[in-house]
Amino acid sequence: MPPPTRSRWTGPLLGVTLLSLLPALWLAYERVRYEESHKAVAVVMDYPELKSQADRYGRDPLELLADYRELGVNGVAVYEDVLGGWQNRGEVFVKSGADLLAQYPGEAFAPGKFYLSEVRPGALAALEGRFSIQPRSVTLAGREWQEWNINPAYLPVGPDNALIDTLKSQGYTVIYRPYDNEALLNVGADWPEVPFIAFNGTEVPGARDPQRLEQVNAALGDRLPALIEATPQRGLGTLMEGRGAVRMFSLNAQWQQNLRPEETASKYALAARERTHRLLYVRPYPTITETETFLGRTSELLGRAGITLAQPRVDAFAPNTALRWLTMLGPLAALLLIGLSYPLPRLGLLVAGLALLGALGLNRFEPFGGMALVASIAFPALGFVLWRSRVTHWFTATALSLAGVLFVSALGANPQSMLGLEPFRGVGLTLIAPLALVLGSYLPRQDLRQTAADLYRRPISMGDIVVMGLALVAFAVMFLRRGNTSAVGVSDAEARIRQEVQDSIIRPRFKEVLGHPLALLGLSGGLPGYFPGLLLLGGVMGQASILNTFAHFHTPLLISATRMFIGLGVGLALGYALIFALRWGLQLWETHGGGLPERSGRSEVRS
Repeated sequence: MPPPTRSRWTGPLLGVTLLSLLPALWLAYERVRYEESHKAVAVVMDYPELKSQADRYGRDPLELLADYRELGVNGVAVYEDVLGGWQNRGEVFVKSGADLLAQYPGEAFAPGKFYLSEVRPGALAALEGRFSIQPRSVTLAGREWQEWNINPAYLPVGPDNALIDTLKSQGYTVIYRPYDNEALLNVGADWPEVPFIAFNGTEVPGARDPQRLEQVNAALGDRLPALIEATPQRGLGTLMEGRGAVRMFSLNAQWQQNLRPEETASKYALAARERTHRLLYVRPYPTITETETFLGRTSELLGRAGITLAQPRVDAFAPNTALRWLTMLGPLAALLLIGLSYPLPRLGLLVAGLALLGALGLNRFEPFGGMALVASIAFPALGFVLWRSRVTHWFTATALSLAGVLFVSALGANPQSMLGLEPFRGVGLTLIAPLALVLGSYLPRQDLRQTAADLYRRPISMGDIVVMGLALVAFAVMFLRRGNTSAVGVSDAEARIRQEVQDSIIRPRFKEVLGHPLALLGLSGGLPGYFPGLLLLGGVMGQASILNTFAHFHTPLLISATRMFIGLGVGLALGYALIFALRWGLQLWETHGGGLPERSGRSEVRS
């Protein structure tokens, strides 16, 4: 493995990096304090689904809800009423003209029309001036009717205030789910006094009409809109400006039916623990027994994570801007030090400059986001660019990566990114760019044209081709297996193991568990030729994964730190086990197999 090159600026630039850690540490403390004070969640039951289950079992919905409350349900989602709901409660009649004509052949009912009549006196008075559509009043078959050109059964008619007041009086957190309709006037004028509004569909009311959207924005008042997981809603960003949002997790009802209750509970607990969802929107299973299993397991997992069941308190995280500017000096110093530590310093400075411009460009020259990306690509590489001759240098490289974690958090965490609204731009580069930075430090101190010629003339054996192929496959798997959904899937057995691990502890990342042992093995000095350098690149991927973990700003900082330390512990244990196995294997081979070929020479195993 090529030895590192040391710059005379190493000490001063490391000193600048260490000094800039001070504001980064304070910002990390402020973030942890904020996150620890916002660990309450509401387990919100879908009321229509609850009522449907209660009706199938002949139960009163509120009594069944009380049973589920013992298992952790402390919130209810109530949809806006529609005229069809009034009909189901016997307050109005909604009938088609064709049905009425068949019932009353001698009356002048129009087959293509719909007719609305009240059963409860005064019911229709509440609809006056509510819609832009004006029905015609007629008297037919001895009743007063409103004649509509459309079916009015689906028109939104406001909240069921009696139900909402009952739920609020019993201490439930109520989430209101209004409908939108083009015929509706004064959108939001009758929304109830609830803390959260969860809109339906892929658009908020007025998303296509700026004037109407402004009306909705005014009607929202102090209520917070729900930011529903994996459900982009057009116009929601406008409603969030100046007030924020509350993250809400739910599962598709059809998908939930294909999952065991324990699997569903694991997903909800993970969302609350690691993705800061504060509203867990649940639906009952077909049977009460399955629902009880699901809710009981969810409450158990939330309790293990120290998450309380209460109405969430939601306010924006506000990091100190001046401290963030001071923190920028650390990533800049680290990137400059990498460039100066190349065997060809001019090339190194060019690479560092391009990396800086690329990071800022990907973040539209927003300084904090750009420098967070600089930190995430510089610090995983810095340790192995400066030191890579013995096993203990892995600890040095890891310490620098931990410093990088503080810079990434300080610069990248803001109200938008912590809600998951502002993705970390360039996240894919956090796994690739550090490899390129370390690989550049492998270049010999000679003309690049000579290096290219040497590489071109170097003989390649079949063994080299096999090793390079395996290395490419390994790097591809490590890169593609990132994010919540990766391009490389997992087997059913691995999925089951993952669930068991994440229910018991915070699951470490695959890239760290694999990458750290590779670095330790490469630094052990027991392998010939290019193997140490190749293995060290695998270790760079492990270091890069540490920074990548902390680039998910919606995950609490302590959760990411726990995941990282578990990965470090497992990787360190596996690494030393591999070093022991390598020593034993080499000794066995040299004793009975004739020894390793002295292709490029090898050194003794160092620790």
